[in-house]
Amino acid sequence: MQRNVQTFIDEITAEKIAQPTFSGRYDQLIDQLDAWLNGFLDQVAADQLTQAILTTEHDPAISFRLETSVINLPWNALTEIGKVTMAEDTMPIKLYMIAESEAFQSGLRIDELGTATDVLADRTSAKTVLTSWFEAQIDHLNQITGADA
Repeated sequence: MQRNVQTFIDEITAEKIAQPTFSGRYDQLIDQLDAWLNGFLDQVAADQLTQAILTTEHDPAISFRLETSVINLPWNALTEIGKVTMAEDTMPIKLYMIAESEAFQSGLRIDELGTATDVLADRTSAKTVLTSWFEAQIDHLNQITGADA
């Protein structure tokens, strides 16, 4: 799966995207991972630019997203994506795991899950990687908020 960079930016700007949203209690978010990942990957398999959101109530606020992109910047950084890429280039679509919270030092954690092609070819491994990453983000947030208490 590939996209021309300018087409990628244009499709997101025009909201020609899929945005499935999932939610759960903070202490039970791990139970939502299968539905979250599969909902995301089903859209990716249909060649759809996708941002799957996992929401919860927590203080401090935290959000989790799975996004398709041409580089490791979130969709809300489209201007920066345009600045650091060549509009005429065609690039592979990669899948990214994003955690965003004011509790994190940088406010954002983004890691690559893999190329769309590789992840779709091995969903089981993708779930293992996502689960490990997700648990690490929750543990990190719990350590931060525990230290603040």
